[in-house]
Amino acid sequence: MPKDELPKGLYDLLTTEWSYQQLENTPYQAHREPLGNEQSHRQLADTLADRMSQLLALLPGDEQNSRIHQQARLINDLLIFVRSRLNELGKEVEVDLLREPPDRLLALTDPNLQPKLPEIGLSQPWLFTAGKDSPALLHELTAELSNCNQVDILVSFITVSGVRKIIDVLRRLTATDAQGDQLAKIRVLTTTYVGATEQKALDMLAELPNCEVRISLDGRRTRLHAKAWIFGRDSGFGSAYVGSANLSGAALMGGLEWTVKFTETGQTTLYNRAKAHFETLWEDNEFQTYDHNNIEHQRVLRSALQRESGKSNPIANPTFFELQPKAFQEDILEQLEAERLHGRYRNLLVAATGTGKTVMAAFDYRALARKEGGHPRLLFVAHRIEILQQAIATYRQVLRAPNFGSLLSGHHEADEYQHLFATIQSVHSKGLLKHLGPDYWRVVVVDECHHIEAQQFERFVSAIQPEILLGLTATPERRDGRDILRHFENRPDGTPAVQLRLWHALDLQLLVSCTVNIDM
Repeated sequence: MPKDELPKGLYDLLTTEWSYQQLENTPYQAHREPLGNEQSHRQLADTLADRMSQLLALLPGDEQNSRIHQQARLINDLLIFVRSRLNELGKEVEVDLLREPPDRLLALTDPNLQPKLPEIGLSQPWLFTAGKDSPALLHELTAELSNCNQVDILVSFITVSGVRKIIDVLRRLTATDAQGDQLAKIRVLTTTYVGATEQKALDMLAELPNCEVRISLDGRRTRLHAKAWIFGRDSGFGSAYVGSANLSGAALMGGLEWTVKFTETGQTTLYNRAKAHFETLWEDNEFQTYDHNNIEHQRVLRSALQRESGKSNPIANPTFFELQPKAFQEDILEQLEAERLHGRYRNLLVAATGTGKTVMAAFDYRALARKEGGHPRLLFVAHRIEILQQAIATYRQVLRAPNFGSLLSGHHEADEYQHLFATIQSVHSKGLLKHLGPDYWRVVVVDECHHIEAQQFERFVSAIQPEILLGLTATPERRDGRDILRHFENRPDGTPAVQLRLWHALDLQLLVSCTVNIDM
């Protein structure tokens, strides 16, 4: 009902006769816009529903059924009036009138089967806060699971304790009926975020019939925080739960979580938006199907979980198949290729620490190897053995060649020189350029190029004559002011071939803080 006046503030309100009078007398400036045709029917209907709710509550009645009968009749009278007006305008429509008094259809089931129903119902929204005045989230989820045709689950991580809370209802949900048809389909999206997902939990889900699990193996890139359960029903009464609860025992049993429920019939736009976004993620190559019977899938998942928990370092997008560059790395590789198409083959790649310079060099080499159908001669040079050990491991994983390359340092003698990972000191002490020739290697990669002005690096880069030279560095600027760019064929504006500086990496959210909080 109208207030005494309209206070200063923000509104999303359709003007009425009363509010229009208020606007004529208000000391404030009114900001208005015409009602658009596209959504006018929804906005007007929402306003009508609000007004009718207040008016229906005022109808008198000696008994409850009598009052409900009058409410239903008033709605039917309104529907009949609207139908007649549309008919006058040449729009012949049929209107499905309410029974007087109406009752509620709750379910259609096989004979002698009592359905388990959500306390909130399937039309009204709700906010679950784990308060005493709210049904338990776990109870409502299991009720929803008990009677649906499809469920889509999106969570950051999954634990055994969480799966055990719902595994029985999931098994009933995916069981086959008397005709051999499965009752429902389950799709699960999750990640290896901070290593919190438990592999056994995914195995429990993946072994269910008609349940597909897809997982992002790169928790640093994905950092998925969304949590959602979307229930689809052939009846058209779907529902969605979106909030902060992961599929863990702590989250489902009394955790301080907030979860909003909205429905297909009551909040259609929100429900369809949630479904559409889930489909987008489901088709994203970042999420890969997990086969719990595949030994390689098990190994890769175990390794990814260990890495994300801080027990090992990532080198690229891990995958159940072959390693693939991340999206920003693909962009850099395309830029490198573009430079070469312009005739510039001595390129400097500047990228912030932690963005995978060595990985990009390995993918760049893999592209050339695939184009030529073999492994061109390669020399990878650095000033420390630790860098070379990491580099050779990276190339072997990217190329899927466990024996690729040889190490050469003061403590390692190379088996062969065609694919060589060597310290700059060893290259000079062995006289490799003199004995093998400056053009022996097709591809030469120089890591930590900011050391390039040191005497040994200077002599090496000036003498080497590969078809492709690639320098890697995070910091091309040297404290002594000497210019390393002069060793490379730079862009026409004088800048390096590719740059992904620290501030760009931060803008792209490629680097994360050392402090990680696990939200249950």
